Amino acid sequence: MADAQMSGDLGMGAGAALGFVGAGVALGAIKQENDKLGQQISSGQLKLNPDAANKAAQVYENKADQVDRLIQKAADLTRLGGLGDYSSAQELTGKFVMKAQNGSTGAFDLLTGLREELQRKADLFRQAARDYVATDEQISQDLQRGSQA
Repeated sequence: MADAQMSGDLGMGAGAALGFVGAGVALGAIKQENDKLGQQISSGQLKLNPDAANKAAQVYENKADQVDRLIQKAADLTRLGGLGDYSSAQELTGKFVMKAQNGSTGAFDLLTGLREELQRKADLFRQAARDYVATDEQISQDLQRGSQA
């Protein structure tokens, strides 16, 4: 979902602003999905098979690692050099820097938010796996007590 929404125009024109705004909207949707998932887990509505949950968590952690590399590239844009001393080159450098660090709509902050949400999703899956195991153990204990009575 986020891939489709974040794959828009990343050029320097008006489409770029919409692309980054779209990425921000997609990031908000991911955060809402994680909030809902967290609520389901904490209320006991969702427990996942530990093997499946841990595999899913690993996938999200791998994606977070990939986003880390993109964050570094975005950070590198703030130190962009070598375009020359002409005013047009300095203007272009300024545009790259602005795209990289324009607050909540800059590539750096958007990517950092995405990495955090990917890691959060992995943590939620691991929590669901722990809850599954705890419930399974509780049922087993309850059955043992019932058979002993």
